[in-house]
Amino acid sequence: MLQSIKDLYNHYKQKQSRLSLEEVSRTLYSVVAMYSRVFIIVDALDECQVSDGCRTRFLSEISSLQAKCAVNHFATSRPIPEIKEGFKESILLEIRASEDDVRRYLNGHIFQLPGFVRRSLELQEEIKSEIIRSVDGMYVLSFPLQTKA
Repeated sequence: MLQSIKDLYNHYKQKQSRLSLEEVSRTLYSVVAMYSRVFIIVDALDECQVSDGCRTRFLSEISSLQAKCAVNHFATSRPIPEIKEGFKESILLEIRASEDDVRRYLNGHIFQLPGFVRRSLELQEEIKSEIIRSVDGMYVLSFPLQTKA
């Protein structure tokens, strides 16, 4: 790991506070400048806070980084208009989970539920059916951006 990143991490770890967007951006730009090819992967962009403008600022920084540096981005998100707009020049790939996919996922995590649920197969099935119905095939949008020549 680069020393500048370690130093920044240690500084904020001691203060038990978070970095500002400006510090993250400045550090990211300095790291990107060191490499001829960079890939940035952002998962669950839709989970970024909206209320304080965090998502809007983050999308702006991604666009700025793409415009100024030879950076490839890949982001996943649920289909939210603001996010789609931020990636309107990108390739859009829709991936939908089938009901079977969601059921398999839930079956793999059922052990995390409280004991009274684990002891009742009927209750487990009711919970899984309700989640599957409300998820309605949950899908992810991915936005791979290609490096500008």
